[in-house]
Amino acid sequence: MHYDPMIAKLVVWEQNRAAALVKLKDCLSKFQVAGLPTNINFLRKLANHPAFESGNVETHFIENYKDDLFVDSTNSKEAYEAARLGASLVAACLIEKEHFTLARNPPGGGSLHPIWYASPPFRVHHQAKRTMELEWDNEYGSGTSKILKLTITHQPDGKYLIETEDGSPVHEVKATYVKQHSFGVEADGVTNDVNIAVYTKDQTRHIHIWQGSHHHYFREKIGLDLSEDDESQHKPKFETSAHPQGAVVAPMAGLVVKVLVDNKTRVEEGQPVLVLEAMKMEHVVKAPSSGFVHGLQVKVGEQVSDGSVLFSVKQDQ
Repeated sequence: MHYDPMIAKLVVWEQNRAAALVKLKDCLSKFQVAGLPTNINFLRKLANHPAFESGNVETHFIENYKDDLFVDSTNSKEAYEAARLGASLVAACLIEKEHFTLARNPPGGGSLHPIWYASPPFRVHHQAKRTMELEWDNEYGSGTSKILKLTITHQPDGKYLIETEDGSPVHEVKATYVKQHSFGVEADGVTNDVNIAVYTKDQTRHIHIWQGSHHHYFREKIGLDLSEDDESQHKPKFETSAHPQGAVVAPMAGLVVKVLVDNKTRVEEGQPVLVLEAMKMEHVVKAPSSGFVHGLQVKVGEQVSDGSVLFSVKQDQ
């Protein structure tokens, strides 16, 4: 079965064509659609084309000007720098939203609220850091993607220093959560309002950010795998004499910072189930075998002791 792909229609009216065209461009710049591809960028190019602005429009318009409408004229370096700034804003806004949520819903219902969940997070003799890896889709160009690896350093004044591994200049960003998808940001001394939409699908977090007329789309994998060396050092213990077959116990005392699956969820061998924070590092606890998760009772913010049972994996549901 085939469906009409149109999900929205934009109609503008003004006293004359020139005024209507101004309103059309303004409306197109304010569209914010996440989750599916659209032709908004193409329509913006169309509306800004000199021939279209002058009214020189006929049935072969797109064919006659296809090189202008479909070939990207954006400088690749400028596009990358804009995406890098967009990624920095995304990182700052998402972290700020996490702090906002934790402040109002502390782990353990308020009975447990580690000082390193404060904003900025508390660390002894150093500033807290975290990394984020975002895959950027260049929707203005050839459709190629690029990995942006960010290091975010928390500053005492609440700002973030964000750098990429390519040696580009560091961005200093201050983010303020306003409501729902809206944030106020100050980046390198320039203040702007941004909107961010986030949804998760197939163990990937999809992130859209709109800043003025700019829109960027990033993907972030959920539950990064450990390297082979780390995995051999921090592999979870299971099938010990004190615990039944399939049981997975904490490899060390730590704080549960992520729970990636629910009880009775089918997992594959090596699939990340939860993440512990210990000794200033995150440790991914994986399924020892394929099967269904049982007895997963720990929650984000819960402290677990070394050797305590986290969950078990059984063949039956």
